[in-house]
Amino acid sequence: MAETEDRKLAEFVRDHLPTLRARLEPLQVIAFGSRVRGDALSTSDLDLIVVSPWFASLPFLRRPGAVLELLDYPGGLELLCYTPEEFEEKRKEFGIVRVALEQGIAL
Repeated sequence: MAETEDRKLAEFVRDHLPTLRARLEPLQVIAFGSRVRGDALSTSDLDLIVVSPWFASLPFLRRPGAVLELLDYPGGLELLCYTPEEFEEKRKEFGIVRVALEQGIAL
């Protein structure tokens, strides 16, 4: 996993990650995609996987909106939100979670 100097990622880490950690107590937060690769456009979103037991009480499709509301995030954040059990299953599959683990960075 490579380090990045992306402004949007750095701002998220500085301004929003502490709130995310305090409120959701995530086991993992993984940034991936163009912001981590270093080929993002100014309009590119920030892609994150968040793994937390907090998601167990929410339907899968409601989780990203709940996190955005919790963070009062201005926009441009794409979230994949998993319980620890869901994440363990997804990491075994060939798909976005595996790619994120290979190419992303743990926050």
